Amino acid sequence: MYGMVINILCNRIDVYGQDFNLSIRQEQTAAPGEWDVTLENTSPCVILNAYLDCKGFQSHREIDPKVILKQGDVCIVNDGQRMNPSDSLHFIYAWETQFAFKLLNQSIACS
Repeated sequence: MYGMVINILCNRIDVYGQDFNLSIRQEQTAAPGEWDVTLENTSPCVILNAYLDCKGFQSHREIDPKVILKQGDVCIVNDGQRMNPSDSLHFIYAWETQFAFKLLNQSIACS
């Protein structure tokens, strides 16, 4: 089991400069109004219960709810399940403008 679980309410960087946050990258696809999003655990720890601020987020394209599920103004990442180091999730959404996803909360478990 993991020796430490920490609840993250904002950006978390340890004393050595290691970033413990979920990485959110997106770029426009070749199709106008379509955005390719990658969520990646770039930390050396397990991330779970990751939530994004999704206030105003919409998509003309269906998104797998196990990857990202919109519940009101919050999006649940990976159904709240663990993301091991280097794990990544991917989805594409379709909207006129790019949406600025922001990490709201996450838990990390380090051994």
